[in-house]
Amino acid sequence: MNLNSYIKETFTTPVGISKLSTNGNKQPYLHWHPHYEMLVIVSGSYTLTSHTFNYTSDRPAVFIHRPFCLHKLNSPTDGIYVRYIIHIDKNLLSMFSPQLLDMSCFADAAVLRADPNAAELSELVGLCESIKLHGGDKTAGALYCALALHKTLGIFESGRGELFATRYSYIQDVLQYITDNLSEPLTIDELCRRFGVGHTKLSSDFKSAVGTTYKKYVCDLRQSRARELLESGAGIIDASLEVGYSSEAHFIKAFREYWGETPGRFINTARRR
Repeated sequence: MNLNSYIKETFTTPVGISKLSTNGNKQPYLHWHPHYEMLVIVSGSYTLTSHTFNYTSDRPAVFIHRPFCLHKLNSPTDGIYVRYIIHIDKNLLSMFSPQLLDMSCFADAAVLRADPNAAELSELVGLCESIKLHGGDKTAGALYCALALHKTLGIFESGRGELFATRYSYIQDVLQYITDNLSEPLTIDELCRRFGVGHTKLSSDFKSAVGTTYKKYVCDLRQSRARELLESGAGIIDASLEVGYSSEAHFIKAFREYWGETPGRFINTARRR
């Protein structure tokens, strides 16, 4: 699961929703995002593919994807495929206590599926429309998202659904922590203490789940982010601090070794485009 080889999707708002009705759906690539995604399939045939499973059906369903879960969905173009796609910032869920919204079932899973009946699907569609109407209001959007998640979890807990597990679920939390703290030193020893695992286990699990070593992954992430910042107009010092380099000279050296040119030359080239 080398995330650098796949498509990353990000959004600028804590809550967002799209309703799509199309002649099928073609998604040849796996993609991922650092937020929760809730997919409410109203009608159509489809195959959902993740890095751990394939699921094919022609029945309505709700899928909740945990952050950093690689997935894609394809639907035959000879039929109509109707769905709502909701993205939910993980920090938004912290507004609700576990007593109100218990997401603990994701401890050992990447994806949850729930199979609503007709009445439950109608209720979920109504909640989706409320999210569309009030999503611009963070509090209202969070409330309607929580209601939709609570309803979906209730359907699953009634025995109608499935958890798609992963052997390396805690690595998803490690990846999230790295992303949220990219400006910090992020030593592997610190991560071992934070997640309560030994150095050898974390290194082995990380490489098995992500497809590369921890050191290389962090280097790739920092250099890719640094390039994005410089392209968007950030200065060399600001970019270096944001991606975790305390020394400007160290950042310039690392950037040149990674990209084959200095940050200054890269900026000048980008400005001439």
